[in-house]
Amino acid sequence: MGVYQKVCFAVEDIFVRILSGKQDRESVKNKVRTYRGNKAAYKIQKKQDRHSRVQERNQAVEAQKEQEKQRVLAMLSHVVDVQRLNYTQYEFNEVKRKPAFFNSLRTNIFEQGEQGLTFVHCEFDKSKNKEIKGYLIITNKRVLFLDDRQTTVQKYRYQTIRDITWFKDGVLERGLYIQYGVKRLEFDEIYDSAQMKRVGNLIKQLSTQTA
Repeated sequence: MGVYQKVCFAVEDIFVRILSGKQDRESVKNKVRTYRGNKAAYKIQKKQDRHSRVQERNQAVEAQKEQEKQRVLAMLSHVVDVQRLNYTQYEFNEVKRKPAFFNSLRTNIFEQGEQGLTFVHCEFDKSKNKEIKGYLIITNKRVLFLDDRQTTVQKYRYQTIRDITWFKDGVLERGLYIQYGVKRLEFDEIYDSAQMKRVGNLIKQLSTQTA
């Protein structure tokens, strides 16, 4: 029992003696003890109830997070080879951020039997005066560039890809050069270096296999 509570009880006992007057003081004391016991039990129960509510809220939040994770993973499996290549946090975050975009790939863009392997967001320098922001998407059949609004689709065959290299594009940005026949395609404004290398290495591997 704390000092503050001891003082409070002592003051209460004084009032009990004064107010009880000629009444049975032992009976009054028993009532006071019962009241104090009930009050302490109430506080304990209230604390336990509050702890239970916090636990229930935390469990509900965790269940919601897990449900959201499974929803994203289900969508992710259509645009990333999760079975063979696993998936990166970058890919997970992008699919979570733009579910409508990635969900429409398999219904509007991919051919029958086409499976997404990985992707990266970038800017395609189509010409000196035209730059398009979108996704470079690697599939089991080809390489695609799809702008953010899905109005522009560029398709590249692995058989025609001769080489792929990456370069620094400013302080934080990176870029990819794809030698496509006699053309050099440039994709820059890539902010995740590890994801860029994952994409570049996979393109290089698949273009070598089909050469």
